[in-house]
Amino acid sequence: MKTLAFIALLGIAVLSGCASTPPGSTAPQASTATATVQKPSPLPIPAASAKKLVLVMSGAKASTEAKDWASFKEEWRATFAAHAKEAGVAFAMQDGAARPAGDAGTLLSVYVNDYRMVGIGARIFLGVMSGNAYIDAKANYSDLKAGSSFGSRDYNTTSSAWHGIFAKMTPQQVDAIASQVFSELKATP
Repeated sequence: MKTLAFIALLGIAVLSGCASTPPGSTAPQASTATATVQKPSPLPIPAASAKKLVLVMSGAKASTEAKDWASFKEEWRATFAAHAKEAGVAFAMQDGAARPAGDAGTLLSVYVNDYRMVGIGARIFLGVMSGNAYIDAKANYSDLKAGSSFGSRDYNTTSSAWHGIFAKMTPQQVDAIASQVFSELKATP
């Protein structure tokens, strides 16, 4: 009976060791995808422009030539489409360089400086070894009809692999950015 109890305690110790805090650091807090936005004042987006959002993505050469760039862009497209549907906002994605379309709306030009995509499968199977997911991007908001600028925002998200399988992966980080973009559209005068 003592052997069975010892094996059970050993198993618990081994499993809990995977989620331990590395030496010299503090215990991790609850896992959240954080999106840091430098937001000096609300963007002056007219109400008519808040009813349609067109997303254009570009980035640094290292970003756009990454093997998972197409998957990364698809993550943005799907997430923004879901947020748009929920908010009752028309949504489209534009390929190529950002250009006015002649319709009332907001043109969101996202330039991705750098990112590291970590999916749910990698986080579950590799845990800490999957590394940190992050996004470093700048978004320019402009009038879809005329091309005039409403302003810009820097979006920087990160996760900590030390949160284990509960760390926020790329999908949750894109979702956090989309939430902030749609809150900008909601805040229109």
